[in-house]
Amino acid sequence: MRTKIKKFISERRGYRFFVAGFFVLLALHGVSAYVNYDYWAFKILIANNYYCTDVLDEFFASHILEENRQSFLRDFDRVVISSVTQQLTEINNDRYTYLYAPQEFVATIEGNRVAARRAEIYSIDDETVYMFLPNISIATHRFVRDNRDYLAQYPNLVLDLRGNWGGFIPSFHMIADMFVPRGAVLSQQETRHFTYTRTSRGDAFFDFESITILQDRRTASAAESLILAITTHLPEATTVGETTFGKGIGQVTIPLTGGYAVRATVINVLGPDGQSINHVGVPAESSD
Repeated sequence: MRTKIKKFISERRGYRFFVAGFFVLLALHGVSAYVNYDYWAFKILIANNYYCTDVLDEFFASHILEENRQSFLRDFDRVVISSVTQQLTEINNDRYTYLYAPQEFVATIEGNRVAARRAEIYSIDDETVYMFLPNISIATHRFVRDNRDYLAQYPNLVLDLRGNWGGFIPSFHMIADMFVPRGAVLSQQETRHFTYTRTSRGDAFFDFESITILQDRRTASAAESLILAITTHLPEATTVGETTFGKGIGQVTIPLTGGYAVRATVINVLGPDGQSINHVGVPAESSD
């Protein structure tokens, strides 16, 4: 009898949780519908009812590749994203905020992977080792980490960042962690909502007597930040080449449905001392 009572109470409790959860979800859907009413009304009005479909076709074709077209209703959100990001680009000259088509998104990811495979290390002589990093990514961070014992055998390093267009900010931080002392400021990042200072989180693995960084006008973004982090804290580091590209802003890419993705500028990345290199670049201490 006692077992039956416990079972009854358990079933009633589970039922009450189910009912409560159902009404919570219903309320959330109601709030969502209310908050997004204007957008949904506009979407249905235009996508399903706008009479001049030839104009819609032309407008949608200017934003969505023909092979990716589905219907006015299903493509509407992507066209809105594409048109808004294009306007932002035109107003702010921000060519890093845009909608990725599925093919472009896949190609970008694969392109970064292929580029990372070009990273190389070799001995110049008994005293000097050369390392080339084509981008700043999870793969190139692993490359440095996996070869750190080999690198540490040499007193002098030539770090080649020419043509390195940057990449993943957290990867720049993890690479810099191996060079600079614990607690050293690597970068400052400003967003609309907060400012974040990233410091080195471990003891430096490397202890080079000299570091020569090769850079050119195609060295950009996280690669420029890496240069600033190393040269600010290591007096033995010098730069050779040209003034870098000057991209001191960071983006976030969010995958969307259907293989699309949207990329937008959300971070102002500053050097360790708070200086901005956006549209300015990092000057080289000496030319080639």
